Amino acid sequence: MSQSNATTDFSDISSTSASDIHLQYDEIQSDDATWILTSAFIIFTMQSGFGLLEAGMVSKKNESNIMVKNAVDVIYGGFAYWLFGFGFSFGRDEGTTAFNGFGKFFTDAEEDEMGDVFAKYFFHLSFSTTATTIVSGAMAERVELKAYILFSFVNTLTYCFPAHWIWEPKGWLYEMDAIDVAGCGPVHVVGGFSGLVATLYLKPRLGKFDGNNRPRPNPMASPTNVMLGTFMLWWGWLGFNCGSTFGITGGKWKLASRSVKSLNFFKSS
Repeated sequence: MSQSNATTDFSDISSTSASDIHLQYDEIQSDDATWILTSAFIIFTMQSGFGLLEAGMVSKKNESNIMVKNAVDVIYGGFAYWLFGFGFSFGRDEGTTAFNGFGKFFTDAEEDEMGDVFAKYFFHLSFSTTATTIVSGAMAERVELKAYILFSFVNTLTYCFPAHWIWEPKGWLYEMDAIDVAGCGPVHVVGGFSGLVATLYLKPRLGKFDGNNRPRPNPMASPTNVMLGTFMLWWGWLGFNCGSTFGITGGKWKLASRSVKSLNFFKSS
């Protein structure tokens, strides 16, 4: 990665085409890599936020179980993304199509490209594990740990292909000039639909309804943890949105500043 002193006026970025914005998104300079990695570190704190929020919502006997499942998302989901997730998302070897990438399996890179590859890999790893951990709350108290480990590993596939479609130059949505900021499609739509399918398949918790088919009260294990987890998720959202400028060089730091203003306005309203 080379350090560039070139700057870009904010109006230039605002007037660029979708393909131009995508091109800037794909370029990583040293300052950009620092921003990307720092944002990814912040996004990773969302695992703690989800864990606290979900553990506070479930019954006391399942607090530890739900926290372990959030750790599983990082351990097994992260392992799957290293094995094949990044390759199916951003591989550019022979076999890459509009539907999938190919290459960079068992993610590694030579010295001349390691900065670009590893910064991009770690950032999207944080996105991928978040897409999976969204589902853990929808499956709370209704799935065994062994089954969830398998789900966490396989669910990486549901992120890596949409990520290729929208963020890789050969992706079919990319070629249609579609723009996705902060993973609204590959992360939130994928995670939301996975959670919906899991909920429909698993059905309500055992004992959720009484003999008259009325829901029984479900005392929260810890309202304090729910609030603490919410604040940690808010912190993670800042990394999601600001980090999705994929850098600060040129005029991208201005876009990051605008995104944090918009995020806090809409979260507060």
